[in-house]
Amino acid sequence: MSLTRLLIKYETAEHVYAVEASREAYCFAKNLRGRLPDEEKRKIFLYGCYSKNIDWHAQNPRPNAIIHEIIGCISSNEECIKVMHDTIENLNGEVYSCIPYKIGTLCMPVSRPKISIISSWCLCLLSSSMKVIKNIGIQGMVNPPKDAFLCETPQFIEEFILQDYVRKPLESHRLFRTKFIVEKRAAKWTGFHLAPNVLISKDNRKGVAEIDGLKRMTDRPVRYVQMYDHLKAIDLKQGDEIHVVFESELINECPTYRLEAWMNNKYLLRSSFAWIGPALY
Repeated sequence: MSLTRLLIKYETAEHVYAVEASREAYCFAKNLRGRLPDEEKRKIFLYGCYSKNIDWHAQNPRPNAIIHEIIGCISSNEECIKVMHDTIENLNGEVYSCIPYKIGTLCMPVSRPKISIISSWCLCLLSSSMKVIKNIGIQGMVNPPKDAFLCETPQFIEEFILQDYVRKPLESHRLFRTKFIVEKRAAKWTGFHLAPNVLISKDNRKGVAEIDGLKRMTDRPVRYVQMYDHLKAIDLKQGDEIHVVFESELINECPTYRLEAWMNNKYLLRSSFAWIGPALY
């Protein structure tokens, strides 16, 4: 609702359709709207559902721009690429602007990280665990330490330019394969960081329109996926290869994800982990 009011205050929009799928968030927004001045209230329409479930063609005036706080990738709490796809598709090409412009997830192989003081403070505010998991699983982190990175450059394992993506039917299954070359002299490999990469606008001069969960401090969570028990970490040296297979099922509001990984040619010693989003804890 704060974003909605800013759009009205600075005359960026004449009317705003605020949509909250969370019952708690909807009730909060409804109470707040009820206390607004009548002139401001008339410009704000509030719905308690998924944005894809609204008949946008029946709205008057009909919206022509979308600002979506649900970024729809792995590292999002909501993980609803289907919601975003169907919402934009239902507007039948009448959306001239979509924010964010592009969303994606960066993957980085890591040693078992140690949570920094700043991350501990952020996790405390989010009522999340301040201890790193010891067994195979997934955990949310904020601004994870870079000294756990095994490579200099992360790779995208999923990437969506939203207005282009909706021009075709939603993919029910995606499969992505890649490999990383270890750049650290020696390390123990336990898993991966999966971090949000959000491009707010196509125009990204000086990088001001980009949110990168691995490069800069942000309140968006990075997911640490531990592929091996901390006592069974894999010893690696510079030049070793880490092979990755990533699969996703996107037909539901909360997709299913699966990571499979192994070192060099040791495919028979591979490890895999699957989860249904949202899985942040």
